[in-house]
Amino acid sequence: MVVGQAQSTGPNLGQVPKLGYRRPVLLEQQGHSEGENGGDDAASVKSNKDDQTMETKQENKKNLQQQSAALPAWSAARRSARRKKATTAISQEEWKKINDEKCKRADMSRHKSSKSRAEASKIRSKEEAETLSAQEKADHRLKERLEETMFWTEEVETEILAWEKENTVLAQVRKSLVHALRQTSGPARLADKCIRHREDRVGEDQVLDEVEENLIIEIENIRLWQLRFKMAIEQIEFQESENTVVLKSLYRDLNVMARAAQIDASCSRLNNKSNKLTNHTGADYVAIPASWEVHTQARITDSRKIREWSQQLRSDIETLIRTACTDLTKQWKKTNTSIKDNIESLQHSIEKIKERLENTNQELKAQGKEMDDLKSSIAAKGPPLKLAQTRLSMRTQRTLR
Repeated sequence: MVVGQAQSTGPNLGQVPKLGYRRPVLLEQQGHSEGENGGDDAASVKSNKDDQTMETKQENKKNLQQQSAALPAWSAARRSARRKKATTAISQEEWKKINDEKCKRADMSRHKSSKSRAEASKIRSKEEAETLSAQEKADHRLKERLEETMFWTEEVETEILAWEKENTVLAQVRKSLVHALRQTSGPARLADKCIRHREDRVGEDQVLDEVEENLIIEIENIRLWQLRFKMAIEQIEFQESENTVVLKSLYRDLNVMARAAQIDASCSRLNNKSNKLTNHTGADYVAIPASWEVHTQARITDSRKIREWSQQLRSDIETLIRTACTDLTKQWKKTNTSIKDNIESLQHSIEKIKERLENTNQELKAQGKEMDDLKSSIAAKGPPLKLAQTRLSMRTQRTLR
């Protein structure tokens, strides 16, 4: 009935769905779309109808081209001829079947689209949840990293304070050592001067006595301790250079951790609505460096070990100074004791000599007096001698009988 009306009355052809007179084009498009989609239902319908309508479509197409070639593209007769040719190509049942197939394909496409949309929504929700979880983990890790950085910063600051105290004490020990080295020059000059003065002795006093032996031992001992002091000063200078290197590395770590703490604090304050967010190409390909925590802990361990060496060196030097003072004082006391003993011995000898000298002088005086007495006696014997000699001489003049 619809086909008869379409043939008898031209104006009512406009009520026919436009798909009717576009059938040849739609069939070709459907063929392409079906070939592309590969649907099982559409492929079966096409295969059944292609065999029946192939010849009819070719003939209708040729007649339509011949009729429309003589008419302008805008003429109503040409449009009527196309509609007439297109509408007479299919029946109402075929048209309904085609519409049903289109509805089925639309439902299938909508179902696929709904399924795809549900999967996309599921994936989007999953990705959003994973992104949110990753951001929460990153925020938590940033806070933990910030706490770790602050902890190790405090450890490094404590180590730096300990090093500053150790360097101050070590500088004081070095100053005491230099002062002790300077103080040994006075006793050395004094002992050397004493030996030079003792060389002025004459005669049997030029003897290698206990005083000179102690003076020589004292000079050798002072020179030995001076050499030890100089070696200790060199060790302190080397230790101070090592301490400076360690302290510089600790200050560098402190600056690096302060910068890292500042960066981590800035990162922890960022969120998805921050204004400073930009794309950084290649940021996820940056090589992750080794853990600075391990290096910092190792550096702190090395620092403590070197500080222990510094403390041990400082203790040894303090012991060295005390031992040197004790030894030098002991030797100085021993030398002084020997000098005092020698002085007492000399004084005792001088007193004895003085006593002997006084006795000798008295004896000499007594001898002089005795000699004077003897001379007086001799002079007194002169007259008796003369008397006796005169008598003998007079008696020799007697005549002999």
